[in-house]
Amino acid sequence: MKKFNSLDDLSSLIPKDYNKSTPQVEFESNTPKQHLEAHYSVKGRAGTPVIIIKGFNGVNKDELKKLSKSIKNRLGIGGSIKNNEVYFQGNKRDQIISILKSQGHTVKRIGG
Repeated sequence: MKKFNSLDDLSSLIPKDYNKSTPQVEFESNTPKQHLEAHYSVKGRAGTPVIIIKGFNGVNKDELKKLSKSIKNRLGIGGSIKNNEVYFQGNKRDQIISILKSQGHTVKRIGG
């Protein structure tokens, strides 16, 4: 077997007709576009930040679960759903807001 000294040598192992693009998997939501609020809270959590997304109207619990699961998997964080509000652990509010905006929601930053 030939010894490879550079990345160019490694590229000789890839077939010429190999498709380099990887498909982007985006969560397609059936939820209507909402006006949401992204709250920053550490109250009662020993200083651990939590992002609370409020303002979901007319959305059933299954749709909220799908939405929150896609965000949690994408960012690698935990969270839960309580009283039509989605709680995300950690201070990743900007990334959560950008994901929600890419899905067509309007999001307002509140607190923190």
